[in-house]
Amino acid sequence: MSKSVTIGVVIVIVLAGGYLLFNKTSLYKSSSTSTPKTAVNNTAADVKVAANITYANNGFSPSLTTVKSGDVVAITNSSPNDLQMQSDPHPAHTDDTDLNVGVVKASSTKNFTVTKTGKFGFHNHLNPSHTAEITIQ
Repeated sequence: MSKSVTIGVVIVIVLAGGYLLFNKTSLYKSSSTSTPKTAVNNTAADVKVAANITYANNGFSPSLTTVKSGDVVAITNSSPNDLQMQSDPHPAHTDDTDLNVGVVKASSTKNFTVTKTGKFGFHNHLNPSHTAEITIQ
């Protein structure tokens, strides 16, 4: 193998390794720091939940929720399928990033904190016809 081919292979390996390392680091950062306002805490007894939203096969209940800025909201997935809770509009999910909870596995609950005031829609990204609204005062 010529020297230039060997150097080329080494460069490709280094670049691929750097890409994989960067994406692994970004993945960890996105799950823990990109949405610092979203608290996923299913076991802490001292968390005061201001509102409970349930997702089932027919959608969200209640379909309208009102809370205050800084409140913790719980989303419970009682359906047999995963829920991917995201803010409107679909598929951009940009109205209120606090509502971009992500995947909630079947039969599980995630808590999240809301901070932005206003009236916002959210939906199941995996079934965008399932929608609801939250008013944050």
